[in-house]
Formats: sequence, structure tokens, C-alpha cells
Amino acid sequence: MKTDIRIQRTRLVKLIHVARRDLELDEDTYRLMLRNVGGTDSTTRMELRQLQAVVDHLKTKGFKVRARSSKTGQARPDRRQDNSDGARKVRALWLFLAELGALRDPSERALAAYCKRIAKVDDLHWAGHDQMQTLIETLKKWAMRFLPAAIGKLKEEVGQMHRCLPFSQVQAMTLQSAVNRAADGGFDANWSAWEVLTEALNGAREAQQACEVQG
Repeated sequence: MKTDIRIQRTRLVKLIHVARRDLELDEDTYRLMLRNVGGTDSTTRMELRQLQAVVDHLKTKGFKVRARSSKTGQARPDRRQDNSDGARKVRALWLFLAELGALRDPSERALAAYCKRIAKVDDLHWAGHDQMQTLIETLKKWAMRFLPAAIGKLKEEVGQMHRCLPFSQVQAMTLQSAVNRAADGGFDANWSAWEVLTEALNGAREAQQACEVQG
């Protein structure tokens, strides 16, 4: 279930960032649109329904989802994708950077351009083991320029929700442990903390909404 939700989130976030590029939205206009339509100025803190609302809104402004193949009925990918373990990890990091707001264009074409600049290959298909590791490590370093601040903001928001809707002792300990590991660790610990905090925040918001409906 969590995997399905993550896949849906990744797809919607990618569409939003592609739409931002296609519609040439500047930073202020983009953030204002996110707040007005999705209720927050970051896709990271949006639930699926909010992300979908943003995509639907962008379509009304002229964004067109990539045409589907007449033969298969499937959306045409930007490029034929390499689905090796290394490539999937590179792509996951690339889309994570988009969620952090570090990318304007999360498309496969933009990723291919990054591969050419960093690994000196035209596409992930041509990256050997060492080149793939170079891509992974550079993307991690890139993300670490944004992760601590993102975690700090999430921690503050979770703390605000905690005052209104207390977490269980186990939840509170899990969150604190993840934050502590992030402070003393590298990328993996920080990414884990980001995921734990994001899940806790979304869960708290859903619980709050359920209470409001019942009330």
C-alpha cells in the first residue's frame, strides 16, 4: 500500500514540475499557486488529493500531459528507461530532489543531460558501475544541501500538529530517534528522517480532518 502511494506521489509530483517548466512559472507564482490550490507551498507536504488538485488546476492553465502512443495507449516516456538497480536508485534520487524543490525539470531528458555532464555518458543505459556510483553520490550530496532545512521545517510542523493532536509515546520516540540519527548521520539517515516525519505529518493531518468531519 505504501509503495503504491509513493508511486502515485512520484508521478503527480513529476507532472507538477513538468507543468511548472512548460508554463514557465517563476518561483513566486509557483509557490502562490501551490498555496492557493494545494493548501501549502511545497509538494512535499501535500497529500495525494492535494497533488491531484494541483495537476488538475495546471491543466486548466494550459498544461498538457504527454500524448499517448496510438499503438499501446500508454503515455510515451521521455526516453526509454534503464531499469537496472543502479538506474532506479539514480532516478529515485532525481525525483526526490524535485520533491525537495531542488529541480525545476525532473524529466528523463533533464536527467540524461545531468548524466552527460557528471558521468560523461549520454544516458543511464551507458553508465558503468563506477559512473553509476558517481551519479548516486553526487545526487546525495546535492540533496544534502536541502535536506537539513527540509527536516527542520517538517519537525516544526509535526511539533505544531503534536500540540493539537498528541502522538502516542511510541510515535514520539520513533520521530525523535529518526531526527537524532539525521543530526549525526549522512544522507541515508536524513532521507529516512524526512520520510518518517512526512508520513507522521500526513497521518496527523488525515486524523485531524477526520475529527473535523465527525465534529
